[in-house]
Amino acid sequence: MAVSTDNYYSNSIVGQPQVGADIDIYETSSSPKYAIGFGFTRGDGNKYRYGHFGELTNRGALVGTDVSESGLGKIEDVGALVANLTTRGSSINAPNAVGARYMQLVITATANQFTGGYITITTGTGAGYTYRIRGNTATSAGSPVTGNIYLDLWDKIQVAIDSNSDIAIAGSSYANLEAALSSDNPVPVGVAVTGNTITDYGWIQTAGVGGVLQDANIFTIGSVVTVSSNTAGAVTNLPTTSSGSVYAAQAVVGYGVEPGTSADYSIVYLTLE
Repeated sequence: MAVSTDNYYSNSIVGQPQVGADIDIYETSSSPKYAIGFGFTRGDGNKYRYGHFGELTNRGALVGTDVSESGLGKIEDVGALVANLTTRGSSINAPNAVGARYMQLVITATANQFTGGYITITTGTGAGYTYRIRGNTATSAGSPVTGNIYLDLWDKIQVAIDSNSDIAIAGSSYANLEAALSSDNPVPVGVAVTGNTITDYGWIQTAGVGGVLQDANIFTIGSVVTVSSNTAGAVTNLPTTSSGSVYAAQAVVGYGVEPGTSADYSIVYLTLE
């Protein structure tokens, strides 16, 4: 698993940084220098965000979060039974209650596996609310009870959840980044601006003009480009049916500016935010 427990996250409201050209978008480091997801718009309109990489990633590679490691698909009836709820430490709120900043859930997880991510109540009591995750304990035999975890939130619970509540968890959009492919890490969030090794921290470009790995299906200028279905980290021309109709079978990345050749790099106007 490439999920890092050393990532730095923030829930602050970020404006334009006042450091100007002091940000080196080609710099990488083994420890975070900014909060994961911190971003800025450069004077030319290009946008960049700070990320954590979960595998060796080449420059110009389209990347997305490893959903299988950082997230959790829909789980039914995850609210702990009332008889098993255990109030945490000196908290004045019971878990899963209105006003509490933590949940007690019946799921398996390692410590801080979901930090920086999001939990959505998908069905049942409290359905429709999404909360940002501050951290989580590991599943253990004693805390809070066997088979449960505590999930810490940035915000207060708005509607109490119970044993009828179903959930799903999405990892941080900018942590545990790996090369995007339509069948693996299929939700692209940016393009690596330089090479990164596993557990590196560095910058990705999310919008504006940039170079991206190109697969064998070369786009024409102005056409829509999507994440490739056969080359990890690459873009492809918007797929067409046998009759010539176009269809967006994969996530849209942006628009073609200057096409390259297969296995080389093309210039794309990225529209990932």
